[in-house]
Amino acid sequence: MAVILAGVPGGGMVHAQTAPPPGAYGPAPGPYGPAPGAYAPYDVPPPRGGGGGPVDDGAAIRMLTARGFNNVSVVRRRGPTLVLEANGPRGERVQVIVDALSGAINGMKVIGFGDQRY
Repeated sequence: MAVILAGVPGGGMVHAQTAPPPGAYGPAPGPYGPAPGAYAPYDVPPPRGGGGGPVDDGAAIRMLTARGFNNVSVVRRRGPTLVLEANGPRGERVQVIVDALSGAINGMKVIGFGDQRY
């Protein structure tokens, strides 16, 4: 696109800038997806298997253990929500909020490192 500016000092041809098409700088095509982020263990969807019913304390502990957590313990249950404490995959001590109906992690807060609490 070219525009001629008449009456503008030093005028002449001006070229408009255009934006690249959407996705022009996106991930390279190929069989591999993007590398997992630092919070990949927390973003993994809950495992779907068995009856698909509510998650009890033992199932929540097994689910977090399968995601790389250890030293998992249930602190309390609040209606359809479980509050657990565990050591995360990088050694941080975390409080994890789990939806007891779906098994999804709804929240996480770092409360210490290893066996030390902040």
